[in-house]
Amino acid sequence: MVKIIAWVVAEGSLDISSRRDGRISIYQSKTKSRKDYEEIVSICNNLGLKYTERTQAGLGEECNVIRFDALSTRKILGYFNSDKKKGIKFIPSVIASSAAETARLFLETYIKGDGHDGCKITTTSETIRDGLLHIIVNAGFGATVLVRKPDNDISKKDRYIIRLIKHRDTYINTISEVDYEGVIWCPNTKNETVVAKRNGKIFITGNTPFTNITMDITPPKTLAGEAVIIHGMPQSATYSEFKKEMMMINRAFCEVMMEGDARGRVFTFPIPTYNITKDFDWENENLLSLWEMTARYGIPYFSNFINSDMDPEDARSMCCRLRLDNRELKKRGGGLFGSNPLTGSIGVVTINLPAAAYTRKSEEGFRQRIGELMDIAKQSLEIKRKVLERFTEDGLYPYAKHYLCQIKDGFGAYWKNHFSTIGIVGMNEACLNLLGKDIASPEGKELAISTLTFMRDRIKEYQQETDNLYNIEATPAEGATYRLAMADRERYPDIIASGNGRPYYTNSTHLPVNFTDDLFFALSHQDELQSLYTGGTVFHGFVGEKIDNPAMCKVLVKKISENFSLPYFTITPTFSICPIHGYVKGEHFDCPVSAGNGLCGMKCEVYSRIVGYYRPVQQWNDGKQQEFAERKEYLV
Repeated sequence: MVKIIAWVVAEGSLDISSRRDGRISIYQSKTKSRKDYEEIVSICNNLGLKYTERTQAGLGEECNVIRFDALSTRKILGYFNSDKKKGIKFIPSVIASSAAETARLFLETYIKGDGHDGCKITTTSETIRDGLLHIIVNAGFGATVLVRKPDNDISKKDRYIIRLIKHRDTYINTISEVDYEGVIWCPNTKNETVVAKRNGKIFITGNTPFTNITMDITPPKTLAGEAVIIHGMPQSATYSEFKKEMMMINRAFCEVMMEGDARGRVFTFPIPTYNITKDFDWENENLLSLWEMTARYGIPYFSNFINSDMDPEDARSMCCRLRLDNRELKKRGGGLFGSNPLTGSIGVVTINLPAAAYTRKSEEGFRQRIGELMDIAKQSLEIKRKVLERFTEDGLYPYAKHYLCQIKDGFGAYWKNHFSTIGIVGMNEACLNLLGKDIASPEGKELAISTLTFMRDRIKEYQQETDNLYNIEATPAEGATYRLAMADRERYPDIIASGNGRPYYTNSTHLPVNFTDDLFFALSHQDELQSLYTGGTVFHGFVGEKIDNPAMCKVLVKKISENFSLPYFTITPTFSICPIHGYVKGEHFDCPVSAGNGLCGMKCEVYSRIVGYYRPVQQWNDGKQQEFAERKEYLV
């Protein structure tokens, strides 16, 4: 159906006689364009369309005219709203409202008729021009339009030459400051998608919502005994009776995430967190899809409650590592409203540890400088909290204002249950600059422990002083690890940073990325350190490629959970996406799949976690790319 509509719009005509018995005809040269002619005939036969055929002289080659009978004409006109007066030279709504796959099939077919060079379309109709641009956006492509004025006596109309853009011409390559006076518009759409025009090219853009969800395997204690709600009315059944349905949703979610998109790419969001508790059912066959998803894409985060004094109800996992301790809210009284904690973080200020170590040269001076920087961070966060509160009062955050109204009623401030977060970056390089030894050394680890302990004690003072919640986070810092190292190299040319040529700082208190391929050594080293953070951290188990046996992946997650106390971890395989063969396990910038007499060799996207979520390595900043190049993968 899609193809016949494309051929009719591109090469068809509707001739209406005096008796109003108009017929649709399609014109195509059997000698010049045999493949296209045969495609049209095949489509007609498959759709059961009846037609007669004749030849007529054309401009150059003889042309074949495929003329449909009355019944077939009515059938085709049905796709065009059955309106003979309106004709067939427009894009019908059935195509204009179609999804990307249908839109691409239409364009692919239309180009065979009125296209050239595989990506250009010429038309004199403004209606068709606008309709094609609509379809191009639906297909996920960009486009340019060139207008050619009549240049001879034969043509009296403007010609519109549309060029499809399937590459990154519409990407922003440079950002610069400009002097501007006037209104700045900030458009917003419900689905975060915008159709825009840049450099004369129309394209579709937007953001995938950055979402983190916690997937329960069994009903949480806070909800198990609660009555289910249908159409706003409590029912006799409770949530504890819906374990089977929960498992169905979990399985369906894993299967969709595991399938990836049309090219086998991973879905970046949502990021799911699974709580591992002492009673976790490791032998549940319904969780096989969870282990398959973890082994193939490494999508889930695992929140470890086995060796913890916390229950799942005590924590909320947000963002790529932010983890909030609800016990801090309970201490205040009235902080929790049922299962909904109404909490989060108002923002993060990250402390540059290498610069503090380089400028002070002694452990005492180092801690003093950290204290000074933390005081500045506290001041910044307190100012931000006041601004947020004022903006919320003034209606600039209408959803948050409604969502947090209970907090306002109970405490007199909308954001009272939100934490102020202070993070760190570059503890490994701080050790190198201060001690001449890395964080893997006993001295380096001890410095890291004492630093985190010092910071924990200081935020307790901030909480007492301000009556606001504070926590310490291992900041993701996907950009800051590179930007801070670059800035410090300019200010302090002999400061020690990681990376050859492209400097970067190691994330938070992690081991150097090239230190070891022993997963359990790394876990043992990080166990005590990561347990000191009050606002979130994560250990990424970077494995070289997909774990072929999902059962082995399950055993690995179980072993980590039962033998270590670190609160949050992932299994992170590296994989590649070939434009032809899709998913390929491991790191391959050129496709290694056999094709013909050799290898495919097509350029691949290589995927790994930049910090918290998966992105193609080729899109990472220079510092992160250097880190990836130096990283040792763990052997499992």
